[in-house]
Amino acid sequence: MLSVVGIKSNDQADFLVRTLAVAPVAMIPSAWSARKRDNLALYPSVMFGLAIYMFLSSIVDLHAFLTHIVNSASIPSIVLRVLLGGVLLWLRQKDRET
Repeated sequence: MLSVVGIKSNDQADFLVRTLAVAPVAMIPSAWSARKRDNLALYPSVMFGLAIYMFLSSIVDLHAFLTHIVNSASIPSIVLRVLLGGVLLWLRQKDRET
């Protein structure tokens, strides 16, 4: 699994990657319920939390790239998460204005 970005993989590393992937998946129910208009108080905090996760995970991956832990295959993921985090913040702000 990690060999895509140039890291030799083993069972323990693959397990850790899968457990890290659980964090954003665990946020799906909150994000899904926050989209409803009757949860207006929940919406901004869920969107902010998702955006922060996207930015922080991108910083971690960028650091790994700059210190040569991973190769350039991680760049598209970093860019995508920064853009997605920006969109989430934009949606959060747009909803506050209405």
